[in-house]
Amino acid sequence: MADSITPVLVVGAGPAGLITALQLAVNNIPCTLVERNLDTTKWPKMDITNCRSVEIFKRLGISDGLRNIGVPGKYSFDVLFSTGLSDNGEVIAKWDLPSPDRWETDIAERNDGTMPREPYRRCSQAVLEEWLKPHIQANPLITTIFGRKFVDLQEEDVVVSRLVAPDGAEQTIRSRFVVGCDGAGSKVRQAAKIPLRGGPVPGAMHLIHFKSRDLGRLQRQGQFWHIFFTTGHVCIAQDEKDTWTIHCPIPLGADVTDIDPREAIYTALGGEFAPFKIDVDEILVTSTWRPNICIAKRYISDKARVFLAGDSAHQNIPTGGYGMNTAVGDAFDIGWKLAAVIHGYGGPHLLPSYESERRPVALRNIERSGVHWSVHAAYTDWCRQQPGTVTAISDEGRTLREKIAQHVTGCDGENTDHGIEMGYRYSHSAIVLLATDDNPQDEPPCEEHEYTPSTWPGARAPHVFLQDQQTSIYDLFGTGSEFTLVDFTDRGSYIAAFQPVFQRCGVPVKMVSLPGEKHLRGIWGRDAVLVRPDDHVAWRSALSAPTDDLEQVVRVAVGHQQVPKSGGKMLARIQPDEAMAAFSSTVGNVDLDQVTMRGAFQV
Repeated sequence: MADSITPVLVVGAGPAGLITALQLAVNNIPCTLVERNLDTTKWPKMDITNCRSVEIFKRLGISDGLRNIGVPGKYSFDVLFSTGLSDNGEVIAKWDLPSPDRWETDIAERNDGTMPREPYRRCSQAVLEEWLKPHIQANPLITTIFGRKFVDLQEEDVVVSRLVAPDGAEQTIRSRFVVGCDGAGSKVRQAAKIPLRGGPVPGAMHLIHFKSRDLGRLQRQGQFWHIFFTTGHVCIAQDEKDTWTIHCPIPLGADVTDIDPREAIYTALGGEFAPFKIDVDEILVTSTWRPNICIAKRYISDKARVFLAGDSAHQNIPTGGYGMNTAVGDAFDIGWKLAAVIHGYGGPHLLPSYESERRPVALRNIERSGVHWSVHAAYTDWCRQQPGTVTAISDEGRTLREKIAQHVTGCDGENTDHGIEMGYRYSHSAIVLLATDDNPQDEPPCEEHEYTPSTWPGARAPHVFLQDQQTSIYDLFGTGSEFTLVDFTDRGSYIAAFQPVFQRCGVPVKMVSLPGEKHLRGIWGRDAVLVRPDDHVAWRSALSAPTDDLEQVVRVAVGHQQVPKSGGKMLARIQPDEAMAAFSSTVGNVDLDQVTMRGAFQV
């Protein structure tokens, strides 16, 4: 096979790799995408694209496609907690999570900056990848190579990567940069000699992915997205038609080869009672898996030409759906930064900011996934400690059921922690800058559960509709790697002052003058806001005319000049001992010397 040359080699065609390649193409950067498998995944994996990821998909031009291939918007995200589907089983509690259609109504009516631009979408990763692959292959800026394994790399002035085909033939690819999106067992991470901190937690699951049109029996307790049974089994509705996934808790090291998957499905659905039979049309795939809590010690290689994204950089417990969604954020971030450097206006501090910005996000999400997992671990432990009590017609039974109901309704952040999803903030980053009129002591809260809209430097700019009630401020942002300067002053004083600076620095920018948008100005709270290509705020000012060194603002935003940082509130909230305490309470006694997660929480 002939050698080839590409600006960026992306290894792995899961969500992180596909989105990285697409983000590079949107920014007019050619790349090569390599995937060892010929086909996309058959495993269900993630089943929710959260609101921030859908916002990103809209920026990349694929949100309408996601809407079309995902679960129709009329279906809710309701989660049931049940003792079983048999006649004696009952729903103990319910999380009433709105449908995308209801979300869209709320987004239109509650135009106060607290809502996302786009609602959540339900879509299995298997469906997403299958749809996105031909979309990527049709892009003339993306060269795709499927069916060849990445073997290793040598990193010098360029990166020389070696691939091997099934017949043993080798191919060499020379690239300026490599992005490793090749999953938990990342060969790119190993080749870059980046340690992975963490490991599996106690416990394992037997996954059964299957087809069944027996909705009358499966939904006898109501339409659902997830059912969590008090036995620890979980059933997930993948498409509201005929595709489902069952997760069955199993002992570590259990051999499932002799388990009949249909019988396992019946047992799971029966919950605390006898197996509950349904008509199973087809078993799609089965596997066993263990939850992992891992993070790479670094996201960037020693010579700063190799980067990690997605599962190669971080792995968390699935509760909360943070795995793929964090990967989407990684891909969107590294894509625009690589584009800025390759186009020539990104400075030496821009690419290092990828690690300093995205790694704390992963740490926070890992910690929160453990908190959510502990919610389920608690009530399943209560039921195991009191066999038969949760279904008993007695005072003890009623007391336990009420305890479970109060517990899960009071700890419902698993899919309502909008602060985690929209409120993460890069205020600790060296490429965001406080204006002279911003006091560091005034930084607003950065809570997990509640999202506080803010244009504090480093925050995601709040979505707000303009006075016409149709145009989102997001619709006015620049495309690709363009920055956006939003100027609310009557005479456009910031646009006039910034225009020659951006031209002199060679940085693409879109100027947006909105002097009459008083509602938006009130929510954003400043007369001028500089928004990065990833929708995060680089700088802002409340003064009617600029007084800051505007060239410094631009040079810092693109990494040509670095300012010292004392750390933002996001990092202040993530302390190693607190994070590990959450995991310890979740999964039991984890050997920290073996798992070494304490070191992973040191940023």
